[in-house]
Amino acid sequence: MSRFELRIDQAVVETEAQAHELRGAEPRIREAFRLLAERLDRTPFRRFAEARELTIETLQVSTLPFDELLGPRGAERLADELYCELGRRIGK
Repeated sequence: MSRFELRIDQAVVETEAQAHELRGAEPRIREAFRLLAERLDRTPFRRFAEARELTIETLQVSTLPFDELLGPRGAERLADELYCELGRRIGK
């Protein structure tokens, strides 16, 4: 079995939070992308070579409040939102 790889060039968080609050979000964002890659690895996306080559220039999630991202399930919630947005993009 080949290894699934998710490459992220840049992640931007737009918020009015203070810089010290924003630093607390970084580990959750990293974990969210790890969870997203795990989830994609269990879908048909994993089996098809052309799907693994999919490039999405911009993926925006605006439905997750910053304080929820910093909460105990923040990474999981962000991963869910990213997965849903990817599904909408691929389904177009």
